[in-house]
This record gives sequence, structure tokens and C-alpha cells, in this order.
Amino acid sequence: MVEPIPEPVRIEVSDGKSLEIEWPDGSMTRMSAPELRAFCQCAGCRELPADQRTADIHAAATIDAAALVGSYAVNFVFGPDGHSAGIFPFVELKRHQSV
Repeated sequence: MVEPIPEPVRIEVSDGKSLEIEWPDGSMTRMSAPELRAFCQCAGCRELPADQRTADIHAAATIDAAALVGSYAVNFVFGPDGHSAGIFPFVELKRHQSV
């Protein structure tokens, strides 16, 4: 069975430092920029050893831009490295809900 794609009510990037997504069921996903950068699932990031994919490694990360990818995901541009290869599906972001 295919999991339905949740559609966010609101996606907000605060001062490039954090992401907050509100879901229709009232739950929230909150991630800091370093956490989100470490969560990237692009091919290049997935090839890195686990100890190089932590929020500590990406402590200086900022969210410089965000753009919807169709109706199923969002793409971010991270500073200071300019990384933008990752597509973050809503299903995966919802799994990281905070409330």
C-alpha cells in the first residue's frame, strides 16, 4: 500500500536558521538548518560516511532558499556551501514531526 502524500498547511523558514512545517492534523515538524542539512538524502550525501552526515558537521549551515518540488516535496539551498541537490519529500519530513 502506498502511503498518501501529506500536504503541508504552512512551510516557514525563520531567518535561515530553522524550518517549521505545519501539517493538516495539527502536528508540526521543526528542524534546525544543521539538522535539515544533515538529513539530505541526495546521492552525494548518501555516499558519505554516517559520521560526516551529522548536525555537528553542518553546524554553520543556513537555509538560503526553499522551493516546492511539484506537490510532493521541497528543495532547499543551504549556505555556506551552496548545496542544493537534495529533494525533501513531504512524507519524510512529516516522519520527523515534533508535536
